[in-house]
Amino acid sequence: MAAMCVAILSIGSLFESLDVTLAIVAGLVVLLIDTEYGFRPGLAVFLVAGILFLLLPMKTPAVLFLAFGGWYPLVQKKINMLPAIWALLLKFVLFNAVLAALLWLSAFVTGVKDATWVVVLLFVVGNICFYMYDILLDRFLIWYIVKIRPRLRF
Repeated sequence: MAAMCVAILSIGSLFESLDVTLAIVAGLVVLLIDTEYGFRPGLAVFLVAGILFLLLPMKTPAVLFLAFGGWYPLVQKKINMLPAIWALLLKFVLFNAVLAALLWLSAFVTGVKDATWVVVLLFVVGNICFYMYDILLDRFLIWYIVKIRPRLRF
């Protein structure tokens, strides 16, 4: 499964417009491992895939996978056990902290600082996309458990 994540992320490195999307798709693989086998195997797949992909030349999908796409599906199930308002608040705090860290890292590595309106727009659009991603994870997991899992022979 880690190899499948690396293959998915490799496609993201070939087509730069798909790097965020395929980091999320690789995170769905981690979610499936977590659902079928538990947290530790899911974490192992996440770590192995992230480390293996860092060895390849194009790093953007790997950084996105390591920064958020891979570990969030593992943590989301635990966060959802909290009361709804606290869970939502914690999810957005985590996302915005990761986004701020990525922006800081980008400015530190490249030496180029984005304009204020770009950062504000990125946070607004990013939070909207994150909310949809959070809903996607819940719905994907329900779809998998109800429709796909009964057809698989484990």
